[in-house]
Amino acid sequence: MEEVPVHAKSYPTNLLNKDWTKRKLFENSGQAFVDKVHDMEVKDDDVWLVTLPKCGTTWMQELLWLVLNDFDFETARNEHLEVRTPFLEFDYILHHDLNHALAPVEALKSPRLIKTHMPLPLLPQQLWNKKPKVVYVYRNPKDYIVSCFYHLRSLGVNMDSTLEKFTLEYTEEDKTVPTDDFEHVTEFYELRNEPWIYYTSFECMKEDLRTVIEEICKFLGKNISEEQMEQMLQHLSFEEMKKNPKVNHCWEFEQLRAKYKNKHEDHNFIRRGQAGGYKDELSADVIGKMDAWIQRNLEHYKLSLNELLLLNVNAAL
Repeated sequence: MEEVPVHAKSYPTNLLNKDWTKRKLFENSGQAFVDKVHDMEVKDDDVWLVTLPKCGTTWMQELLWLVLNDFDFETARNEHLEVRTPFLEFDYILHHDLNHALAPVEALKSPRLIKTHMPLPLLPQQLWNKKPKVVYVYRNPKDYIVSCFYHLRSLGVNMDSTLEKFTLEYTEEDKTVPTDDFEHVTEFYELRNEPWIYYTSFECMKEDLRTVIEEICKFLGKNISEEQMEQMLQHLSFEEMKKNPKVNHCWEFEQLRAKYKNKHEDHNFIRRGQAGGYKDELSADVIGKMDAWIQRNLEHYKLSLNELLLLNVNAAL
């Protein structure tokens, strides 16, 4: 399903003061699904995980589920992550059944952990007013774009492309500034100090996972013992996550491959788990063009990439 232009039924004017009439919106599930999400019920004790794709979503999703479920590692090891905490858009992407589209989320027991890649103005209207807990994770665009390429190939998409062609098309096809990706992150970055929002980055998680876990526990009002912390650090390590089929989206991949029957490549969902891994896979010329795309967008917001990643201003990217 390709992304198509959509419009929001209303906008979060109580959260951000901006000209929403200029906000371009795209969603691969289409307008009818967007409208359904806009009107869905949000519960006060919901926890929403919002990211762009391939930004450490699964890593944070597993972390959040464990904190919310009293560090139940046994269930986590025996039930697929996407069953425990559904991807909001997935059922409609798979079945195109608007009546059933939100059923996996509605069937969850409270507190619900809901994952989505939808931007702020396409999230439920009740979320802007009830303000349940929201976690947002960002990542260096050069890394998440590379990761998207391999993810799509695992689903049989872009099989006639190359990594270089994909990255250049991603960053050069639309010269309009700001692009949707940067609208997505900067809206949450602007809200990062709100008490109901926890904003972090993949790079922060790589740098100091213990601190992120501690901050999440405080954010969600949960206690963690040192023994539980050690279990978390082990369970959430790259080595453990990579070999754990319950967090590598096998459940989703099997259904999508069975439905579309596309020729595909086999790439582990949790592939490299590195910050800065793009440097090993892209030429200096391509990296330079991606940097130019990033800089055009950052200049629009008068921000640096390190600020969006919550990194030291002198950190090398």
